[in-house]
Amino acid sequence: MKGVAGLNGRVGVVTGGASGLGKALTEGLVSAGAKVLVADLDYESAVRVCAAITEQGGDATPAAVDVADCGSVERLADICFETFGRCDVLINNAGIADFGPALSMPVDRWRRIIDVNLMGIVHGVGAFAPRMAAAKENSHIVNIASVAGLVPLPGFAAYVASKSAVVGLSEVLREELAPSGVVVSVACPGWIATAIQPASGSGEGPRFRPELSRVLQAEAAAAIILDQALAGDLYILTHPEWQEEVRTRFAALVAPMIAEKS
Repeated sequence: MKGVAGLNGRVGVVTGGASGLGKALTEGLVSAGAKVLVADLDYESAVRVCAAITEQGGDATPAAVDVADCGSVERLADICFETFGRCDVLINNAGIADFGPALSMPVDRWRRIIDVNLMGIVHGVGAFAPRMAAAKENSHIVNIASVAGLVPLPGFAAYVASKSAVVGLSEVLREELAPSGVVVSVACPGWIATAIQPASGSGEGPRFRPELSRVLQAEAAAAIILDQALAGDLYILTHPEWQEEVRTRFAALVAPMIAEKS
């Protein structure tokens, strides 16, 4: 991972860091020399992940966090800065999946997915970014969205809405935080082999064309995300096979503007 060179002595924070993509991102940061605060709703799993990393000579500290709770995330930031005195890489990774048609999705499920997937990132940025900016050092915030934030996926209305908002938020934060040396990136992965399950437990979700159904191992996705984020890229896409879908969506978006000019 060429982009993660020079992380010795640096501090990373990964929410949802005890499993799946978050665990792989944690391990990637540790392998590059960073100290990592592994934050997860499942504190016992975070403890186990950190114990395994420590046994292999790495430096990882577990912490409990509920990203949907602003106070919980503020306490996480306090722990980070009181323990390490800094945060160089914040990865807002915690998220949940859910599926169902827009008109039949109960409001409580809408609220839950927005609270975790969007407000969890709002809380993370609000708690960490001011202190990171005040340090006047180069640092990174990586928000994990999804390819669902770039293209419409029928059957995933709430998930698409939450991830689209994460993309837009990240674009704005990129501009607003740039003067302080905080570089913001947004990752939009496709399918990743993780244990993430629909919040509703509502069974099998919609199916997609075979060419858009490739599942990437979490370690491979994490390597791409860390390389490109720490190289300063804004957009990070792990599944190039989705590029035609993205291109088609944005071509349709600009077509009326082109028609008006002609």
